[in-house]
Amino acid sequence: MRNLLFFFLMTSLMSVNAQESNIRIGAKAGLSLSTFSRGFFYQQDDFSYIPSFYAGALLTVRTDRSISGKLELMYSGQGSYYKATYNTQYGGRYSLGYLSLGYIIHFRLFEHLFLDAGLTTDLLIKKDNKVPSPKTFDVAGLVGVEVPILPSLSLEARVKSGRGSINNYTDYYGSAPFQTELNNLVVQVGAIYYF
Repeated sequence: MRNLLFFFLMTSLMSVNAQESNIRIGAKAGLSLSTFSRGFFYQQDDFSYIPSFYAGALLTVRTDRSISGKLELMYSGQGSYYKATYNTQYGGRYSLGYLSLGYIIHFRLFEHLFLDAGLTTDLLIKKDNKVPSPKTFDVAGLVGVEVPILPSLSLEARVKSGRGSINNYTDYYGSAPFQTELNNLVVQVGAIYYF
Protein backbone atom coordinates (compact mmCIF):
# COMPACT_ATOMS: atom_id res chain seq x y z
CA MET A 1 0.00 0.00 0.00
CA ARG A 2 2.86 2.36 0.86
CA ASN A 3 4.51 1.65 -2.51
CA LEU A 4 1.29 2.41 -4.35
CA LEU A 5 0.85 5.68 -2.45
CA PHE A 6 4.47 6.62 -3.21
CA PHE A 7 3.93 5.85 -6.91
CA PHE A 8 0.83 8.07 -7.13
CA LEU A 9 2.57 10.88 -5.24
CA MET A 10 5.62 10.77 -7.54
CA THR A 11 3.41 10.62 -10.65
CA SER A 12 1.43 13.64 -9.46
CA LEU A 13 4.59 15.62 -8.72
CA MET A 14 6.07 14.75 -12.10
CA SER A 15 2.81 15.75 -13.80
CA VAL A 16 2.72 19.15 -12.04
CA ASN A 17 6.39 19.71 -12.90
CA ALA A 18 5.81 18.70 -16.54
CA GLN A 19 2.85 21.09 -16.85
CA GLU A 20 5.07 23.99 -15.78
CA SER A 21 7.66 22.94 -18.35
CA ASN A 22 7.44 23.05 -22.13
CA ILE A 23 8.62 19.43 -22.32
CA ARG A 24 6.44 16.39 -21.56
CA ILE A 25 7.33 12.71 -21.66
CA GLY A 26 4.70 10.04 -22.13
CA ALA A 27 3.86 6.45 -22.97
CA LYS A 28 1.18 5.26 -25.38
CA ALA A 29 -0.52 2.02 -26.39
CA GLY A 30 -3.59 0.88 -28.24
CA LEU A 31 -5.30 -1.11 -30.96
CA SER A 32 -3.86 -1.14 -34.48
CA LEU A 33 -6.05 -2.17 -37.45
CA SER A 34 -4.00 -2.62 -40.61
CA THR A 35 -4.33 -3.69 -44.24
CA PHE A 36 -2.45 -3.44 -47.52
CA SER A 37 -3.49 -0.73 -49.96
CA ARG A 38 -2.70 0.10 -53.56
CA GLY A 39 -2.21 3.83 -53.14
CA PHE A 40 -2.68 6.57 -50.58
CA PHE A 41 -5.66 5.65 -48.33
CA TYR A 42 -7.06 3.40 -51.09
CA GLN A 43 -8.08 -0.05 -49.91
CA GLN A 44 -8.93 -2.91 -52.30
CA ASP A 45 -11.77 -5.40 -51.75
CA ASP A 46 -9.43 -8.41 -51.75
CA PHE A 47 -7.61 -7.14 -48.63
CA SER A 48 -9.20 -6.74 -45.21
CA TYR A 49 -8.05 -5.31 -41.86
CA ILE A 50 -6.39 -7.39 -39.16
CA PRO A 51 -6.07 -6.36 -35.49
CA SER A 52 -2.77 -5.93 -33.67
CA PHE A 53 -1.36 -3.48 -31.13
CA TYR A 54 1.00 -0.53 -30.93
CA ALA A 55 3.02 0.74 -27.97
CA GLY A 56 5.82 3.20 -27.38
CA ALA A 57 7.11 6.42 -25.85
CA LEU A 58 6.86 10.06 -26.85
CA LEU A 59 8.45 13.42 -26.15
CA THR A 60 6.39 16.58 -26.64
CA VAL A 61 7.94 20.06 -26.88
CA ARG A 62 5.50 22.98 -26.72
CA THR A 63 6.53 26.02 -28.76
CA ASP A 64 3.46 28.11 -27.89
CA ARG A 65 -0.11 27.61 -26.68
CA SER A 66 -1.34 26.32 -30.05
CA ILE A 67 1.56 24.30 -31.53
CA SER A 68 3.81 21.56 -30.19
CA GLY A 69 6.22 19.11 -31.72
CA LYS A 70 6.15 15.39 -30.92
CA LEU A 71 8.86 12.80 -31.30
CA GLU A 72 7.64 9.18 -30.97
CA LEU A 73 9.36 5.81 -30.83
CA MET A 74 6.86 2.95 -31.22
CA TYR A 75 6.38 -0.68 -32.12
CA SER A 76 3.47 -1.13 -34.53
CA GLY A 77 1.99 -4.48 -35.53
CA GLN A 78 0.79 -4.35 -39.14
CA GLY A 79 -0.24 -6.60 -42.02
CA SER A 80 -3.40 -7.68 -43.82
CA TYR A 81 -5.72 -10.54 -44.64
CA TYR A 82 -5.75 -11.48 -48.34
CA LYS A 83 -8.78 -13.19 -49.82
CA ALA A 84 -7.28 -15.22 -52.68
CA THR A 85 -9.66 -15.85 -55.57
CA TYR A 86 -7.43 -17.93 -57.86
CA ASN A 87 -4.09 -18.76 -56.20
CA THR A 88 -5.09 -19.95 -52.74
CA GLN A 89 -1.43 -20.41 -51.74
CA TYR A 90 -1.20 -16.62 -51.34
CA GLY A 91 -4.39 -16.30 -49.29
CA GLY A 92 -4.56 -15.78 -45.55
CA ARG A 93 -3.08 -13.52 -42.92
CA TYR A 94 0.12 -11.51 -43.41
CA SER A 95 1.75 -10.20 -40.20
CA LEU A 96 4.51 -7.58 -40.11
CA GLY A 97 6.03 -5.55 -37.28
CA TYR A 98 7.69 -2.14 -37.52
CA LEU A 99 9.77 0.04 -35.21
CA SER A 100 8.61 3.58 -36.01
CA LEU A 101 10.19 6.97 -35.34
CA GLY A 102 7.54 9.66 -35.74
CA TYR A 103 7.92 13.42 -36.30
CA ILE A 104 4.57 15.07 -35.60
CA ILE A 105 3.20 18.62 -35.43
CA HIS A 106 0.55 18.89 -32.70
CA PHE A 107 -2.03 21.69 -33.31
CA ARG A 108 -4.56 22.87 -30.72
CA LEU A 109 -7.91 23.24 -32.50
CA PHE A 110 -10.08 23.71 -29.40
CA GLU A 111 -9.54 23.55 -25.65
CA HIS A 112 -9.88 19.74 -25.61
CA LEU A 113 -9.08 18.77 -29.21
CA PHE A 114 -5.71 18.55 -30.94
CA LEU A 115 -4.86 17.72 -34.55
CA ASP A 116 -1.73 15.66 -35.27
CA ALA A 117 -0.02 15.58 -38.67
CA GLY A 118 3.40 14.24 -39.53
CA LEU A 119 5.70 11.56 -40.89
CA THR A 120 7.18 8.34 -39.58
CA THR A 121 10.21 6.39 -40.67
CA ASP A 122 9.53 2.68 -40.16
CA LEU A 123 12.04 -0.15 -39.86
CA LEU A 124 10.76 -3.69 -40.49
CA ILE A 125 11.66 -5.85 -37.47
CA LYS A 126 9.14 -8.71 -37.85
CA LYS A 127 9.05 -10.30 -41.30
CA ASP A 128 6.40 -12.59 -42.75
CA ASN A 129 7.87 -15.44 -44.80
CA LYS A 130 4.92 -15.28 -47.21
CA VAL A 131 5.97 -11.78 -48.35
CA PRO A 132 8.59 -12.20 -51.12
CA SER A 133 11.58 -9.87 -50.96
CA PRO A 134 10.22 -7.53 -48.24
CA LYS A 135 11.53 -3.99 -48.00
CA THR A 136 13.01 -3.21 -44.60
CA PHE A 137 12.32 0.55 -44.61
CA ASP A 138 9.21 2.66 -45.15
CA VAL A 139 8.13 6.29 -44.81
CA ALA A 140 4.51 6.97 -43.83
CA GLY A 141 2.27 10.01 -43.51
CA LEU A 142 -0.20 10.28 -40.65
CA VAL A 143 -3.11 12.42 -39.51
CA GLY A 144 -5.10 12.10 -36.30
CA VAL A 145 -6.67 13.69 -33.26
CA GLU A 146 -5.85 13.71 -29.55
CA VAL A 147 -8.47 14.39 -26.87
CA PRO A 148 -7.22 15.10 -23.31
CA ILE A 149 -9.56 13.63 -20.69
CA LEU A 150 -7.34 14.25 -17.62
CA PRO A 151 -4.21 16.39 -17.20
CA SER A 152 -2.03 13.27 -17.64
CA LEU A 153 -4.28 11.11 -19.86
CA SER A 154 -5.40 11.53 -23.47
CA LEU A 155 -7.18 9.41 -26.05
CA GLU A 156 -6.01 9.35 -29.67
CA ALA A 157 -7.17 8.15 -33.06
CA ARG A 158 -5.19 8.37 -36.28
CA VAL A 159 -4.65 6.99 -39.77
CA LYS A 160 -1.20 6.17 -41.14
CA SER A 161 -0.40 5.36 -44.78
CA GLY A 162 2.95 4.01 -45.98
CA ARG A 163 4.47 5.63 -49.03
CA GLY A 164 6.88 2.85 -49.96
CA SER A 165 5.97 -0.60 -51.18
CA ILE A 166 6.16 -3.44 -48.63
CA ASN A 167 8.06 -5.55 -51.16
CA ASN A 168 10.20 -5.28 -54.30
CA TYR A 169 7.16 -6.03 -56.44
CA THR A 170 8.87 -5.64 -59.85
CA ASP A 171 10.59 -9.01 -59.37
CA TYR A 172 7.33 -10.86 -58.64
CA TYR A 173 4.97 -10.30 -61.56
CA GLY A 174 3.45 -13.79 -61.21
CA SER A 175 3.08 -13.91 -57.42
CA ALA A 176 -0.38 -12.64 -56.51
CA PRO A 177 -1.00 -10.35 -54.67
CA PHE A 178 2.58 -9.09 -54.99
CA GLN A 179 2.57 -8.36 -58.72
CA THR A 180 1.58 -4.76 -57.92
CA GLU A 181 2.87 -2.23 -55.40
CA LEU A 182 1.31 -2.68 -51.95
CA ASN A 183 1.48 -0.10 -49.13
CA ASN A 184 0.67 -0.32 -45.43
CA LEU A 185 -2.57 1.35 -44.30
CA VAL A 186 -3.09 1.53 -40.52
CA VAL A 187 -5.83 2.88 -38.23
CA GLN A 188 -4.76 3.31 -34.59
CA VAL A 189 -6.91 4.01 -31.53
CA GLY A 190 -5.36 4.20 -28.07
CA ALA A 191 -4.39 6.12 -24.95
CA ILE A 192 -1.46 8.37 -24.02
CA TYR A 193 -0.22 8.80 -20.45
CA TYR A 194 1.99 11.83 -19.72
CA PHE A 195 4.38 11.56 -16.75
